[in-house]
Amino acid sequence: MAEEEKTEEKKSGGKGLMIALIVVILLLVIGIAVMTFFLLSGGDDKSAQSAKGETPAAQQTSEGAPEDGVVRNYSPKFKQYEPPEPGAAPKYFAMEPFVVNFKGEGQAKYLAVTLKFMSRYPQLVKDMENYRPILRNDVTALLRVQTYSEMNQDNGPDILRKRILEKAREVLEQNGIYPDILEDVYFERFVMQ
Repeated sequence: MAEEEKTEEKKSGGKGLMIALIVVILLLVIGIAVMTFFLLSGGDDKSAQSAKGETPAAQQTSEGAPEDGVVRNYSPKFKQYEPPEPGAAPKYFAMEPFVVNFKGEGQAKYLAVTLKFMSRYPQLVKDMENYRPILRNDVTALLRVQTYSEMNQDNGPDILRKRILEKAREVLEQNGIYPDILEDVYFERFVMQ
């Protein structure tokens, strides 16, 4: 009878060891599968950035714009344009002159600005014609809230250029166009009177 108990103990002890061994092997297989998944899908920063519509950091300058001024990959939720040829000359979208009353603070009362938007995508420049009324409205509203003391500073016009560019990019983004392909805005005339 004592021998039967010892054999039963050996059998049940062997079963417990076998179950533990199977559990450890399953955990190892699951761990390897999870690690492989993360390495293959999450480790590629370039594909993750391009899926978000960003350019790889190696192509960007310190200000976040690509070195050559050409955005090549962006989210498919935006209208897709043919990328320009490397080294292609920029294209410009000219707006009619703006003349607005602005917060002159007892000094100048009129602000006259003539500007052009710049992009290396010729199709964007053509499409911007469709948004001219919206751009004109939003830029006019932006110019009216400027103050003489702010615009009279050395960097006043540069600050205004950045604000106008941000406003134009907002208009493009609201209309399904990737905003960063509109690269800059330049003043042809800037007069406070």
